[in-house]
Formats: sequence, C-alpha cells, structure tokens
Amino acid sequence: MNTISRTIFLIVFCLPVLGIAQDEISLFQQFNGRYDYLAFGNTLNTAENTGQTPPSPCTILTQSSADFALQPGQTLVAAYLYWAGSGAGDFNVTLNGTSITASRTFSYQLTPELVYFSAFADITDLVAATGNGGYTLTDLDLTNVIPPYCANTTNFGGWAVTVIYEEATLPLNQVNIFDGYESVSASNPSLTIELDNLNVLDNIGAKIGFLAWEGDQSLANNETLRINGNIISNPPLNPADNAFNSTNSFTGSSQLYNMDIDFYNIENNIQPGDTSATIDLTSNQDLVIINNIVTVLNTELPDATIEIDQVSGADECGDRTITVDYTVYNVNSTDELPANTPIAFYANTTLVGQSATTAIIPIGGSESGTIDLSIPAGIPADFELKAFVDDDGTGTGVVNETNEDNNSFIVNVHLLVFPVYQVVDLELCEVVGTELFDLNEGVNLQNPADELSFHLSEDDALNNEDPIPNPEAYENITNPQTIWIRLSNPDCFITDSFEIEVVICPLPDAVITIDNNLNACRQRDLTIEFTVSNIGTGPLPANTPIAFYIDGLLLGQSETQNTIPINGSEPGSVFITLPPNTPDTFTLLAIVDDTGNGSGIVEELNEFNNEFSILVEFGSIPPIPMLPDLLLCDEGMNTATFDLTVQNELISTDPDDMISYFTTLENAIANENAIADPEQYVNSIDPQTIYVRLENEICFTTASFLITTKNCPPQIPQGISPNGDGLNDVFKIKGLIDVFEDFILKIYSREGNLIYEGGNEDGLWDAIPNTGLLYKETIVPVGTYYYVLILNDPEFPEPYLGWVYVNY
Repeated sequence: MNTISRTIFLIVFCLPVLGIAQDEISLFQQFNGRYDYLAFGNTLNTAENTGQTPPSPCTILTQSSADFALQPGQTLVAAYLYWAGSGAGDFNVTLNGTSITASRTFSYQLTPELVYFSAFADITDLVAATGNGGYTLTDLDLTNVIPPYCANTTNFGGWAVTVIYEEATLPLNQVNIFDGYESVSASNPSLTIELDNLNVLDNIGAKIGFLAWEGDQSLANNETLRINGNIISNPPLNPADNAFNSTNSFTGSSQLYNMDIDFYNIENNIQPGDTSATIDLTSNQDLVIINNIVTVLNTELPDATIEIDQVSGADECGDRTITVDYTVYNVNSTDELPANTPIAFYANTTLVGQSATTAIIPIGGSESGTIDLSIPAGIPADFELKAFVDDDGTGTGVVNETNEDNNSFIVNVHLLVFPVYQVVDLELCEVVGTELFDLNEGVNLQNPADELSFHLSEDDALNNEDPIPNPEAYENITNPQTIWIRLSNPDCFITDSFEIEVVICPLPDAVITIDNNLNACRQRDLTIEFTVSNIGTGPLPANTPIAFYIDGLLLGQSETQNTIPINGSEPGSVFITLPPNTPDTFTLLAIVDDTGNGSGIVEELNEFNNEFSILVEFGSIPPIPMLPDLLLCDEGMNTATFDLTVQNELISTDPDDMISYFTTLENAIANENAIADPEQYVNSIDPQTIYVRLENEICFTTASFLITTKNCPPQIPQGISPNGDGLNDVFKIKGLIDVFEDFILKIYSREGNLIYEGGNEDGLWDAIPNTGLLYKETIVPVGTYYYVLILNDPEFPEPYLGWVYVNY
C-alpha cells in the first residue's frame, strides 16, 4: 500500500495559540488509477483582518459563490465539501439550494471564549447532478458569532470543495486525502507531518496543495512550507516567505481573503524509490490550522483482494473436508497483480490450506479458484474460515500493494461433528447396604450442553428408547453389567458403552466408644475419653476426623493419630466447652469419620455404625457458706501475715475435697495461680479480697472473704542487751515501726536527762544517745532508763510511760 504526496487545506489566524488540543491529520480516502484533483470555493470575508487602513469592518457574508468546470475527457469521481469559521459551529448549510448536514466535524479552542470549527460532507451526487457551472453556498450565518473574534482579528468563514476526477490521458496515480485539525502559531511555531508507506515510482507531475483560512498577505513572520527539508513556493502568487496569503492557485486570485487554495509542484522534492516524505510548516505569528491534505504521486501498484464465494461439503456427521470457491480481485489498483500471488486459508488462527493465483490479473480483473480443505480435529464445529491473499502462510506478503490492509475475507463455517467424550468403567465396593451407581460418572463430556441418556441395550441407545430413568442412583441387575449411552448434539449422535461392577474391597470400618463416666459441670470443660476401633477388612487411615455434638450443635472435633490396623484401636481424649444454655440432662453424640458437617472422608465397609451416644447429667456441689473476714494487727505498712487455712473447716470437712485460695476470681474459676503458702500469706493491699475454690470430683464452686489489718497497742519490752549477739540488741517495740508513722520516742536517764529522741525514720533505739548534755555516740551504761512514747494517733491519745533496763 502506497501513501503519497498531500494537498493541505490550512486555516490561518493572526493571534498566538495557547497550546490547544487538535485533531491529528490522518488518511481519509485513497484513489488509485488515472486520477487527479482540483479544488474550488470562496470566502465569506469582505477584506483581510489585518493591514487595512482604515481597519476592516466587523462584518461577514452569509453566502458566496464559485465556478467549477471539468474539461472534456475528465470524469467526476468524488467531491467533498469542507466549510469552516469562527465559533462553536454551524453544521447545516445550503449548496445550490440543497440542504447539507455535516457528517464529520472538527474543532479546536484558542481560549476558553474563542473556539473554531470545520465541517465535512460528501457531495459527490450533488456535483454529478449539477455538473459544470456556478455553485453558491448559503446559510452559513456567523453574523452573531464574530464580534469577539473581530477584536482578536480571528473572524473568518468560507467553504471549499475538493474534487477527484479521472482522465484517460493521465498517468497511473495514487491520490490520498488526509484531513484533521492541526496548527502552527507563535506559541507552536512548527508542525511536522510524516507521510509513510510511500512507493514513488516516478516524480513526474507530483504535487501537493493547501487550503488556508485567514492567511493574511500583509502578515508573514517566518512563514514557510517545506517538503523533505526544502522550502517550496510558487512565486509570485505564493512567495517562499508567505505561503498563506489569501490566494487561489487554481484561479490565480489574490483576493481569497482569510483563505488559501494552493497547490505546488514537488517533482524536485521527492524522488523515485522514496518510501516516506516529511512536511514541515512554520509560522512565528499567523495561526495555521491544517484541515485537509491531498497528495498526487505517480505510482503503479496492484491491490489484491479476495472473496469466498461458496463453502460446500462436510454435509455428513464426522466429515471435516470442505470445498472453498473463491475469487481474487485486482480492482483498486494501478498495476497488474502478478501470477503465483500466494493465498492462505485459516480456521480461526490455524493454517489449513494454501494456494496461489495462476495467471496475471490485470487492473480491474479477477481470477476464481477452488481448494479442498481438511479441518483438523482440534477446530470446533463453529469457526471462522479466513482467506488471505498475498499471504505465504506466515502472515507475510510478497507483493507490494496500494493497500496492504484489505487482503482478507472471513466467513463463518459450521461442521457436523460427533459429540466428544470419554467413557470409563465404574466399580463400587461391596459394603453394608445397597450399592447405587451414578452412571454420569462413567462419561466425561467435552460439551456439557450435549444430551446424554443411558440404556440397557445397544438397540435402545440407537433408537433412543427406554432410557434409564434415574441414572444418578442406579442399582445394577447383573454383575458386571454393560451400560449403553446415547450422546447427541443438534446435528449428530453417537452410541457407546461402559461396564459397571460391584467388587469386594479391603475397607476399614470405624466405630467409636466413650470410655469414661462423664461428670458435667457448667463451670468447666467436659473431658471426653474415647476409643476408635477398626472392625473392617482394611486399615483405617490416620487423621480420620471425629466430631462431637449436643442436640445437633457441633461442640468439638478430634482425629485419629495413627493408622489403625484391622481389629485395632486407638484411645484419645478431647475437652469440650459446654454452652451456658445446655439443659441439665443432655445427649452427647460422638461420630467417627465426620468432618463436622455430617460428611465423611473414608470409604468404609459399613457407613451406618459410626455413632456413639451417651446421656449426660450436670452435677453440682454445695455452695460455700459465708466466710468471716480475717483481721490482724498491722505489722507495718498496713500488712500482716494471715493463715488463710483457718477457713478450711468452714468451707468443707470432706478430706477428698480440694480447697485453694486465689487473689482474683478469674484465677479461681480457671484454677490458675493459686496462693502457694496460704498459711503465711502477707496481704498486698489493705483491705484485700481473697477468693476460695472448693472442688470435688464433679464440679467446683467459689466464695470470697476480706483480710484486713488494724493498729494495735504497741508491745513494749522492759529490757535490752546491746552486746551485738543479735538478741535484744535494740529496744524492740512490737507494732510500732511503719505502723504509727508519726510516733515520738524519748529516753531519759535516772537523773531525768533526755538522752535520745527519735521517730519512725530512725528505727528502733540501739541504746546509743543522740542528744543531751553528756551526749556521746556510745552505748549507755548499764542501768534503768525511762521512756515516753507518743503515738500521735487519735485512737491512742495518751503517751506510754515506762522504764527499760539496759544490761550487757
């Protein structure tokens, strides 16, 4: 496929552009043959927007006219109308009295307030009917739109018709029409358009043309047009530095205000053998919007297309051979299609056959052919048959064409195929009870939509008579037994058979018993000791699940640990937490080979002996009577050493009961972190709650009591012996230190002299003075001394007076 030179219609403005999104120029139509083009049209502006003295009035016409004429020997092929202007768009106009509605539109935005439009319509039929003569476009009314555009000198409107015609004397050309809406301006001073996939055979007569709106003759700032890096021009009408200057190359007019219809000879800018061309436009001031590109280049290329005319054959079930009649065309071309052009046929994406043209196909000619194709078994019954001309079987062509994208033709094909399936023999182990086969397990279907029935004889299957009514639960009548199937789809059916047989298998048989007498207590887990036995003819696998239920509610699970041999057993235990709403008497159900949802995982000799139930009744324990609180004298810091076991006789007299003491109720209930030495327990707070747990073989109960300290009168000795032997070395007043924290102790000699004064922070007197006239830090002499102890406690307001004898 060849893409060639381009005729460009440009819209030019005099203001900078602020980087606006634009419609990219792309190929719209292509014509191959002895073709060329011309253009005609007119502006709606009455003068240029710039360079006028005085300035142009802000007016615009609603209609204008232009003449069109084809020369003798020229035949109209296509005519395309473009119209454009300021504003959001007027997409309904009238041409020679015929209403025209745009079939395609283009737009771009200069600023949020300033937008511009272009519109397109195919008017080939209108021009063919009207022929040569004058053409007037009316009803393009921009009068109420243009005032803000006049202030920016971007008010414009106009129309142009691109005409493709055929002439026998012309060389074989390819005419491409590109359109879109791209621009150059002061803010975007350059635009590059790449034309690829060219195949230039001869540059004679090569040309490119342009249409430009608002191209001012008086405004040219670095305004150039280049082909393959070379500036092109057409002086004096289109100088090299002012390409967009309100001119029409077809009429020689220089008064096509705000609009250029120009074409250029580019014979010296493109060479035979070129496969691409680059168009560069620049403008440092004028805004240029490219709305249409037409290229004319001499080329001679075929264009191979193919059609599948008929697909026949494969009219019996299982037949996958089809006959394909096809025709190869060379119609939209400028050269002959060579002989031996390859043809490939695909079923979906699988290559299934190849062929080739046998003779040269002339321009506009065709050649028919036939091929037999064998469709592989992996291809489904319904598939796409694809024919590709100029395809060597790998997706690669060998002929250079004017259009490389029209070489295929696709039809849908339906084959009469047998259902695809597999049958397998079925076996069931002989166990306790009736053996029922699911006959569906004997057939693996590729298509679940196929209809499947089961029969007791081949004749019934062939005639579709007496199907087995309940194949999901079928009891065999002989052993072994042949089962016949009939499998059908909407086109074909097939019959086959498989065997069913009941066989003797080595199978385990799991049973379970609960071994202990269950004493249930609402306040603790129930311990269940059980034994799983295997009374079958095969080993019971490890990890066989076990489930425990109360009134259908799953409460616990376990599993076997090891493989249990024939006639073997395995003990186990499990702890179950009973729900609070469990009735006083309930039935506990143990089931072996139960995953917790009533289903098993082991095939057994007997599936009906897996349960064991036992009636359980909640036990109770007499409550603990109210226990008295314990009160001791403060030994310091509000603590005392309590013997908690003094409560034991009040709690229980049964020697088999267990009594434990705890610091929290949670620990008492969970039987955790009991007080290690309840006979010598020092309280941690004052007062402190102590919890007791009474437990027998059935249940347990709890109670609590308080332990508290109080301040007691101090116990004052009458002698000390500070000789360092560790016995009575200090004046040890029991119940004083850290009990009465504000006490004052004073010691006097026999003469009545104060020799010591101390308090709680000083500790006990060690017979050493700390004050007085004869104060020395040595032990006082042997003798009698007198004390005054002031407790500074409201409960003990009077001081304690007495004597103490010091002897060492």
